[in-house]
Amino acid sequence: MHPQFESLAHSLAQAWKEGRTIPLPPTDAAPQSREDAFKVQDRMAEIIDDRCVGWKVGAAVKAVQVMEGHDGPIVGRLLASRLFTTPSQVQGALFSGCTVESEFAFRFTTDLAARARPYTREEIDPLLVFHPGLELAGPRWSNAPGQRKGTTFDAIADNGVAAAYIVGDGVQDWKHLNLAAFPVVARMDGGDPIQTYSGEFRPDPADIVLETVNGLSKRGIGMRSGDLITTGSATLPTPMFAGQTYVSRFGELMTLSLSMSRK
Repeated sequence: MHPQFESLAHSLAQAWKEGRTIPLPPTDAAPQSREDAFKVQDRMAEIIDDRCVGWKVGAAVKAVQVMEGHDGPIVGRLLASRLFTTPSQVQGALFSGCTVESEFAFRFTTDLAARARPYTREEIDPLLVFHPGLELAGPRWSNAPGQRKGTTFDAIADNGVAAAYIVGDGVQDWKHLNLAAFPVVARMDGGDPIQTYSGEFRPDPADIVLETVNGLSKRGIGMRSGDLITTGSATLPTPMFAGQTYVSRFGELMTLSLSMSRK
């Protein structure tokens, strides 16, 4: 790895551990391709030295990619120390500046090897358990005035701007559910319902799992039994601050709750 990327990975890993932000690197010191960005992310994960328990996907759908100027999805690792079960409380000091999203995730019930030939839904679907989830997303990059605009490659290098994930109970019998239109009602501190995505902003989440598996497979990465894959937000990403509580009801299946402490 180029020395500038090694330094960048160390800085990102330290910012992750301490819950702080760092300036974006100058353009000539930043990753300029997905390949370079994933190298930084991979090295960042090595330095953090936490167990990978799955993968999160941002900008998961084409409509969001076009709107935000990305050339494809933004994939990052879910790490064991930042995976929680509902109801959960996280440290405000560690997750300052994050947004929260209601999501659909899927857990693999068996290992799945990386391979050259793409997988199909018929192969993947029987291996999945559905889990409602909440994502806390937030970059390690600061938004200091005067610095350049962040890119897709910056986001990938920064572990896909992952912060934490809160997972609900598993649903074995999920294939009869119309997840593309499944009702989700989320509120912050009991306020008005947060906007829910629909139409082109919310396709079948199992299709996103398939795309993610095949994208990881091209990188030589397979899935392990118990790994999660998240599929992007079903609700408008909403800033969350210390002292607040976010509650999301997933139809009649279950309700997930996340609070952020004041310290």
